[in-house]
Amino acid sequence: MSIGKHHWVIAEGFIPEKGPRPDDPKLSSHETACILNAGDQQASIELTLYFSDREPAGPYRIMVPPRRTLHLRFDDLTDPEPLPRETDYASVFVSDVPVVVQHTRLDARAADLALMTSLAWSS
Repeated sequence: MSIGKHHWVIAEGFIPEKGPRPDDPKLSSHETACILNAGDQQASIELTLYFSDREPAGPYRIMVPPRRTLHLRFDDLTDPEPLPRETDYASVFVSDVPVVVQHTRLDARAADLALMTSLAWSS
């Protein structure tokens, strides 16, 4: 099954401070790329992060098995470098097989949590 595209962009990225519950990863501020690989082959994805005030970071190498989904938290990225909080960034995903990418953000800075989601732009 060929669902998705090879190139995805999330032009808006910003991980807020962790919020009032920094010891609980489920309730700390974060951004996630939800990646769906509905095909029959493993997806090998290169992720590059772009910033307003420095050179890009990456590529980060991501694998998504066939017929699976991966919820990739940007604050879990470590290699080649961690993503700093409170920094504007954009992300570009390049996959060797078609995938679908959706973006979510949990902003936990206030007592009332806010969750935002949007489909990434594909080409």
